[in-house]
Amino acid sequence: RARTLVAGRTDGALSTLALDPPGHPFGSVVTYALADDVAPLLLLSTIAEHARNLAADPRASLLVTAASAGTGRLAAERATLVGTVTAVDEDQQKAAVERYLAVHPDAFWAHFPDFAVHRLDVERVRYVRGFGEMSWVDGDEHRAATVDPVALAEAGIVAHMNDDHRDGLERMVDAFLDVPDEVLDVEMLSCDRYGFEVRVAVAAADAVRPGVAFGRIGFTRPLRAADEARVAMVALVRAARGDRTRAT
Repeated sequence: RARTLVAGRTDGALSTLALDPPGHPFGSVVTYALADDVAPLLLLSTIAEHARNLAADPRASLLVTAASAGTGRLAAERATLVGTVTAVDEDQQKAAVERYLAVHPDAFWAHFPDFAVHRLDVERVRYVRGFGEMSWVDGDEHRAATVDPVALAEAGIVAHMNDDHRDGLERMVDAFLDVPDEVLDVEMLSCDRYGFEVRVAVAAADAVRPGVAFGRIGFTRPLRAADEARVAMVALVRAARGDRTRAT
């Protein structure tokens, strides 16, 4: 999830150790591209405060967050990449700049003499998916991970299922999840290569208003491409109709 999030974004908040006032965390907005080894490539000016800080102490972190608004940002997934920042070697600067410009083609300042591409070599990643769901990820594990092939199509899949296939969602919840109360409504929240998550409105016996439950239903195998989601959903609906023992 952290690897997919970082691959899908192009900006974040860089934190360095300030020279002035000494030792305090200093945050700044940066944009990035990814190297082949997944290291974020940052285009930094020598006159920027964060560049001065890094010259004295290369330790830094880059916070990358999913798009959200208002208080929803507190529930949005985010990843903090912790490591050290160093300038890309001179013989590799041209290729690094081209890599950066492929993601940020309007960054004309990339050719100014005081700018150079730096790389953040990630040692650990702190991933937070939302309230109460978080973990540390080792840097090697982060580099070895692959981007979820469903990520770019996720919003469309979720919208389509909620708009056109609520009955199918309810059938799958009824077959594969243990919901003790009467199900009033089902909404798909997310979808990835392994399955999808739902929010279930239930008629709780001891509540004035409907209660809420959450669950996850897995595909029979990981999806290799986004266009496999439809076939996987159909297979689950068919299984829900005829085989209630295939809970995942």
